[in-house]
This record gives sequence, structure tokens and C-alpha cells, in this order.
Amino acid sequence: MVNMWVHFVTWIVLIIVAAIAVFSSNQKASVISMMIARLSYIVAIITGIGLFQYAYQSSPVLTIVKIIFAILLMGIIEMSFAKKKKQRLNRNFAIGVIILILLLGLFGIYLASGFPF
Repeated sequence: MVNMWVHFVTWIVLIIVAAIAVFSSNQKASVISMMIARLSYIVAIITGIGLFQYAYQSSPVLTIVKIIFAILLMGIIEMSFAKKKKQRLNRNFAIGVIILILLLGLFGIYLASGFPF
């Protein structure tokens, strides 16, 4: 299933570019990473809509929970980007955002029953 792989790779890209955006001291690299992260949101939402029917059949409640957490996570990532631009981002918040991305990814892999692995 290509849609699953695209969704998975998009989340990996999101982890990497979000980490670059919040931890980079280079302003240009940070801005480019933020734009790539925003593009990743769009791809993740589109592929997530395509995967919804499969996940919902196996576990409707967990699927809805993951959708809610994914939307909240996108908001939290944007909050970290805004804090970074205002130079108010502390390291603990940034590390927390990266950990939340990883946890949501693991939750998605659990929901997919380990697929694509």
C-alpha cells in the first residue's frame, strides 16, 4: 500500500525538519525547515484521509483519537515555530515537541498493526 508508505515517510520527514527548525541557530535553515514541515502537514493530512477507512475498520475509537492528537500536534509544532521566531523557545519545550511527534508516530504504527514493517 503506497499510501501507507507515503504517510510514514512524511512523518519521518516531519520529525527531521521540525527538529532542524527548532534546534537550528541558522535562521535561513530554520525558515526553510518550517516551510517543509508545513508542506508535510498537507501530505500527511491527504494520505491520512486515504488511510482513515482502513484504520477505522479495525479500531474506530483509536483512529479518532489519533486524528485528534495529530491535529493537536500540528498546532503544538506551530507554537514551537512561533516561539522560535520570537526567541522564546526553551529547550525542554522543543524536546517535548520532538518526543510527541515520535509518540504519535509509534501510535500510528500500532494502529496499523506494525505495517509498513
